[in-house]
Order: sequence, then structure tokens, then C-alpha cells
Amino acid sequence: MNPLSPRPPRRALLGAAFLLAALLLPVLAFAQDEALSPRLQAHKAEADRKAEFFRQLMIAGRPTSNMDLYDVKHYDVDIDLDPTTELVSGTVTMTAEVTGASLDEADLDLLDNMTVSGATSGGSATTWSHASDVVTVDLDRTYSNGETFVLSVDYSGTPAASWGGFGFDTYDGEDMIWSLSEPYGARTWWPCKDVVGDKADSVDLRYRVPDDLIVAANGVLLSVDSLTTPGKKTYHWHEGHPISSYLVSVTAYPYLVYSDWYVYGANDSMEIQNFIFPGSAGTVPSYTALTPSMIAFMDSVYGAYPFLDEKYGHAEFLWGGAMEHQTCTSMGFWGEDVVLHELSHQWWGDMISPISWNHIWLNEGFAVYSEALWKEYKYGMGEYRAAMNETKYLGPGSVYCYDTSDPNRVMSLDLTYNKANWVLHMLRHVVGNETFFDITRAYYADPAVQYGNAHTDDLQRVAETVSGMDLDDFFDQWVYDEWYPIYTFEWSYEPAAVGYDLTVTIEQKQTNRVFKMPVDVWVEMPTANNTYVVQDTLATQTFVLNVPEEPTNVKLDKLNGGWILKVIQEPVTAPTFDRGILVVNGVRWDSYGAEITSAYEDSAFWGDFDISFWDYWTEPGGGYPSTLPAALGHGAIPADTLKQFSTVIWVGNNYLGDLDGWMNTSILDYLQAGGNAILLTRMGDDFFHPGFWDYLGVSWMGDTEATLYNYVSQHPSLANQSFTSTQSFCSLFDTSFSQGETELLFTSNSSTGNYGTGAYRAPAGGGTHRVNGGRFAFLSGRPYRMNHADLRGNMEYMLEHFFLEPFDPTGVEEGGPAPARFALERNRPNPFNPVTTIRFTVPKRSHVDLKVYETSGRLVRTLASGEYGEGAHAVLWDGRNDTGRSVGSGVYFYRMEAGDFVSKKKMVLIR
Repeated sequence: MNPLSPRPPRRALLGAAFLLAALLLPVLAFAQDEALSPRLQAHKAEADRKAEFFRQLMIAGRPTSNMDLYDVKHYDVDIDLDPTTELVSGTVTMTAEVTGASLDEADLDLLDNMTVSGATSGGSATTWSHASDVVTVDLDRTYSNGETFVLSVDYSGTPAASWGGFGFDTYDGEDMIWSLSEPYGARTWWPCKDVVGDKADSVDLRYRVPDDLIVAANGVLLSVDSLTTPGKKTYHWHEGHPISSYLVSVTAYPYLVYSDWYVYGANDSMEIQNFIFPGSAGTVPSYTALTPSMIAFMDSVYGAYPFLDEKYGHAEFLWGGAMEHQTCTSMGFWGEDVVLHELSHQWWGDMISPISWNHIWLNEGFAVYSEALWKEYKYGMGEYRAAMNETKYLGPGSVYCYDTSDPNRVMSLDLTYNKANWVLHMLRHVVGNETFFDITRAYYADPAVQYGNAHTDDLQRVAETVSGMDLDDFFDQWVYDEWYPIYTFEWSYEPAAVGYDLTVTIEQKQTNRVFKMPVDVWVEMPTANNTYVVQDTLATQTFVLNVPEEPTNVKLDKLNGGWILKVIQEPVTAPTFDRGILVVNGVRWDSYGAEITSAYEDSAFWGDFDISFWDYWTEPGGGYPSTLPAALGHGAIPADTLKQFSTVIWVGNNYLGDLDGWMNTSILDYLQAGGNAILLTRMGDDFFHPGFWDYLGVSWMGDTEATLYNYVSQHPSLANQSFTSTQSFCSLFDTSFSQGETELLFTSNSSTGNYGTGAYRAPAGGGTHRVNGGRFAFLSGRPYRMNHADLRGNMEYMLEHFFLEPFDPTGVEEGGPAPARFALERNRPNPFNPVTTIRFTVPKRSHVDLKVYETSGRLVRTLASGEYGEGAHAVLWDGRNDTGRSVGSGVYFYRMEAGDFVSKKKMVLIR
């Protein structure tokens, strides 16, 4: 098949299961409501769950110095699993080889809540100690380097439920037993050297369970003994390939068992054993049936399934997710992506495991990238690119995990999963398509790592050997360093002896380093579009390309969404700032429904100001809200369009791609030129590359995914903002700023402190093309879940007083153009409490009716009804109705009729 048509740490910076937080329906509902797509929400739930395991086990996770002196060869785990008493009891025998100079005792990991009752060494009883979650067994003699010793530990106990590595449960009235040991959970239920970097060459697993249960485990089933222990059966599974302790597993239940087959030769096949709940028989087989074709696909791009002489399998369990146990994935959620993801871990994570958790990206990056490759193979390049765009991460941090003491960093969705996946995507383009898959096959077959443990340098070594390229810069900038290139470019051309000479100058604007990458230059011409690859290695570099026709357009890294994790900023040249306010929608209409459409219907983001509109997404099926003018365009905003507007209001969300639109719109250049911008979004820290940090002067707090419970104004003319629903995944910042011109606008109070949620800066010198421009405000939170009246009033005030946008007091919202000399002005102040002034003008003596209405149309108060002479007039409204009772906070309309003149405007009362 055509493949899809030991570096020392230079700075101090878990298998793969699609872990969902609960059962299927709650998880999907949460995914739709929260930060990510369902696919990425599954990744995040997995990362969070594993991070919690890591946090609980962090102290115990550090191996003792004694463990460095021996290498495990074999485990024999012979244990009884009793769901009635919830006890695990039995004997574990370990065979190991001395790697130090000598050894007279051996340490094993086992939590202190388990009880050790005996130990042997060399076949004879011996002494032991059990403290600080470590069992130390005295060997029968002193062993020298290269010698093999055998010890056993008798133990019993109930695994600590809070650690989550082992469970006695029930499902549908039947007992259910399960394990999930990543990263250090094996020690919760059996004594072992629980170190990812030391694989046992093989394991024998003898599990005794009540005779109505069926046991699924690693390797091949050698026997089922129902005679030795009345009422119980002993299942003997044997894993004959090297295996890490965190991949040893057990699941037991009265399963429905059926098989699929992977046929890999004319007379050769491998059984795929499926252990599922009987109630899942109507749905699960459609997913497991995909497995043979997935194995065949990965055979073609990676190498033969690593455990072909044993099996692959799925065992359903109650964890609400999945875990890639060697040869038998434990499944709590079913879907095409999750089946593929876990299967790919049999190559990347199980056969080749990381030497330490610093290199966990080798597991998760390959697994997430395998999903994209499968989509490309089965559904085409469009689906591949969509999968890559879902996982685009444009933030700080390295893929290599320098700091394994921070569980959230080890299992970072952004770095360990998403950016790691992009490293492989970029490597594919750097070395070339065919060479990339030559590299994956060579890495798979490399004797230094096959069925063993890998360091990132192992992948680099293989990639350099196969490609013949020096990839030190690539791995240094994309694995060990952080951030990404921010490109800007200019182009010009002139006739040449043959065709045209196209001059392209590429500048990198990031400040942390210069990235050295091949950059695709896409050239549009009258009859053809060509792509040229240039090797960009300098902060500013000029290339001359000979093209056959007169160029009409040039783009960098354009095709299919691009091959580089980057931002491209088009230069903002000769801005005019003459078209007023541009509102940009970045919130998916189909994901947030009435929440976002009602906010637009209420003009919550701009109030009574006139606006133009740009939509990152396509028009919703039911059409746009009535308050919006026709969209000027979709996607990222071209610099030539952006430069025409005096203020941009960006309604962001970071869900399924709008962040990419912000990043690839030249907002920072626009600000520096003198444009004004307001960003309203949750996950705001993702929208800020270092240039924005410096511009606004903010410093993010540790919790950039906070839930806000209040929004307190710190400015005398801005109102507190209430919420209409949950304000989750919101970024908080320090209330002091590195820019002296930055003002604090809003804060959120919590038990851990008072943090910033809104800030504004007006540079003293303005921008290069507008002396009063360059003003930038950021409001953290989900804009569509802010009270519309509160937000509307605050936005109107900021637009008029912070951003100096002119307001036309003669504008008419409905009823057509007004006669030139009649006018109804906007009330002042607005929002107000307790009194506001409404001014109007009549050109001649006229009967005037001025009334206040609720948004439903119900009359609240008649402010004027009678004859008024020529000139300007003013009336007050004190927030009371016609009976004298105070009305509540909210949006109200005031409407004036005078002869043929009709005008209506909105105002906001805040109690």
C-alpha cells in the first residue's frame, strides 16, 4: 500500500486511553458544553484522570536506589481475587538479574495498606520488612553482578480504592473486577518493581475468581482450572513478550466472548478476542469489527502487529474510558477513534515503552497521530487535516517533560498529546512522505528499542540514519524547546529571461529563538498554482524563485492547512481605520445555539453602535440573528480588510478552530499600527502569544481553566457583570501589570485570591498610524454567558470612552430614516442607576409621545405625551413604572413618536 497516497535535559520542564469522566452520555454532553470537541474532550478526560493517578502516586513513584541494582526477568503472579470480601491474596514470585556489583536484598513496591505474611529467597523462607510502601526482602546470600536470584512474597489486602489502580465493582447485578495501573498503580494490588524503564521479559498470571466469572488478561490463555479450588476457577494467562508493570492487567466478569480474526497470510491469522458485557451485544461488535483493518493499516505504516503470536483483545470494564493493556485493551467507551488510539499503543507504548515519564510524548504523540493517519487512509486528506487542526496547540511549554513532579504537566493535553502529535506531522514534511514511513518502520524494528524502552534520542537517531539528515535543530526546537514561529512576509516580482523572478522575504517575529524549517511557498498564477519549498533558517531571509507565469498571489504554508505549527501575520500596510467597528464571531453556531444567537439578537457585544460583521464560521442554517448585517467574510481576516476598521471586537471561544483564526489574523500588527481591539473569550491565555503578553502586560495565574463565580468591576463607570450560565475554562491574571499604562477593569474573587478578569491598555503614543489608537482590552470569560444587559452597557461605555468610537445621536434603529431635524438621543448615563436623562429635538411645535417599554413590548412608563415647542428637550426616567413602583434590572426600550417621526432605542437599568 502507498503510505497514505541520551540528550541531557537542558532545562527543567501516561499510556493512552481515551478516558471519559463518566458514562457515555454524560461525557458527550460535557464535551459539547465545555472546552473541546468530543474527541479532544476524551483526550482531556484521559489526561486529567491519569494526572490524578500520578498525583496520588508521585511520592511512591520514585524507585529506591536498590532497584537500580537489578533487572527483572520474570514475574509469576498467583493470586486469589475475592469480590465478596474484596481481598487480593496470594504469592508473587520474581526472577531478576543483578546489574550492580553485588546484591544481598531486593526492594519491591507495595503499598503499606497491603499485608505481607511471608517471603522466600532461593526457595527458602527469609526475612523481610515493609515500610514506606516498599517491601525489602533479604536474599538467601549475596549475589554478584550477572547472577540471577529468585524471591517470592506472600501477601493479602484490599487495594486502596482512592488510588484507583484496582477495583471490585458490580455491573447489572454481577461482580466485576478490573485493574488500571498507569503510571504506578501496579503496587496497589501486587508487589513488583513498579518502574516503567524496567520490563519483565515475561509474566505468568494465575487469577482465581468465582467460577461464574471469565478472566481476560495479557498474552495467551494457557489453561482454566476448575478442579483445584471448589467454587472457583483459575485462569492462567502467559505474556511471553517484555512488559512494563503498569501494563499488567486483569478484568473479570460473566462476559459474552466472541472473536474477530486478523488474517495476515494465506494460511495465517491471529485471534482478536472480545470480552464484552452481554448488554453491549447490539452495539460493540460494530466497533470491534474495525480492528482487523486497523491492524492491517498499521502493519503497512509501522510494521507487523508486535504480539502476532499471542492475540489482541478488548475487555469491557467500568472505568468510563479505555487503557491500552498489553494485548488486551480495557474498554469503557467505544468509538472508532478510541479503538484505533488504543490499538496503536500496542506499537507505541506497549512494545516500545518510554524509558521514563519524561518521554511520555512518544506514547501519546504517536497514538494521537495514528488517529489522523487512519482518517487520511480511510476518509481522505481533508479528514486528516481536520484531525490535525483539532489538535493544534499554540502556547508555551516543551513536548519533552522536564518536570515529572507536576502530574498535570506530565499528562498535559496540550503538550503530551496535541503538540507531540504535531511534532510527527512536521517531521513527515521535513524528511518527506516516503522517508517518514521508512523511519516509523525502522524505529519499530530497531533492536535497541524493540520490545524495550526508548528515549527521545532513539527516535532522533533512527530518523537521522534513515533520512541522512541532521535533525538536531528539529528536535531541539520542537521537542526540547517551546513556542513556534510567527511568520510575516512580503513578495514582489519582475520579468525574467524565462518567466518571472518572484522575491519573497520571510521574517520571524517570535522572540525566543529562530526556527529552522522548510517552508512551502504557494504561488497563484493565471493558469497554474505551484508550491516551492524554501529552507528558512534566519530571522529575516529573502528567496528568489523563478516562476513560469506572472504571480497573482503568494501564501506561506497554505496547502491543506499547512505543515508547520505556526502563526502567519500579514503586514498591515497603509491602514485607513475609516470603517468603524468590526464585530468578529468565533463561536460555533451549532454548538452553542440560543446562547450565542440571543446574545447577538440583544446586541450584547456592541450595543447601539453601528457595526460591520465578520464570521469565522459559515452562516448558520437558520440564518443570522436579525441584528447582524451581512457577513463580510469567513475564516481569518485578511490584513487588507482588517486595516479598514477603527475597532475590532473579537467574540472568541477556542472550540474546534476559531483560535486559529485569531492567531492568523494580524491583530498584533493592527494594534501596533493604531487599530483598537477588544477580545472577549474563555481560555484567553491560549489567545496570547508572547507578543500579546508584552502588549497588555499580563501575567497568567496558575489556574488558566478556572470557573468564575463573580465579575467585579474595578472601574467607576463599568458595572459588575452577572452570568447566565457556567463560566468555566476562564483564564485569570495577576492584578499587577508589566505595562504601566494597563488598567484593571474586572476581577473575580475566589477562596484562593482576587484575580484579574478584565484589563485595558491605551498606549501613550498610540500606534504608528493613529495617535489615539493601539488600544486593547481583554475580558476573560464566555461572552455568550454574560448577562446581555450588563455586557451591553459595559461595551457601549468602553467603545465610546476607551476606544473613542463616535456615536450618532440621530440614528434610527427601526422605522426608516428620520426627518433631518428630528432627533432622539441616546440616554445618559447608560447603563444607569437610579436616574437617566433622555434628550430629543423637534424642528417645530409638535405632539410628542415618549414611552418606555419592556423588551416584551409591555408599556412601563409614559415619560412625555403632549405639545413641545421647537428645540431641544430633556426628560428624566427614575426607573419607576406608571404606578410609581421601581422596576427591575434589565434592557428597556424608549420610543418617540412625533408626527411621521418614529425612533426607538435601548437602555440598561442596573440595580
